[in-house]
Amino acid sequence: MTVLTKAEALKVLRRAYGPDRAKSLAGRLPDRIDLDSDADTRLLAELGVTRDGLFDALGAEL
Repeated sequence: MTVLTKAEALKVLRRAYGPDRAKSLAGRLPDRIDLDSDADTRLLAELGVTRDGLFDALGAEL
């Protein structure tokens, strides 16, 4: 299970998508994001964020 806090997610979003994008998403993210959860993955997709993009920014491989 891959879980990020909102602060961790915003740090990754800044790195993957830039500071402006991270700032615009900050108010729409939950306090805890489970990247293995279908609901959280759908939410990210609705916000234009991909799970793969987050993993790439983290330097991880799927």
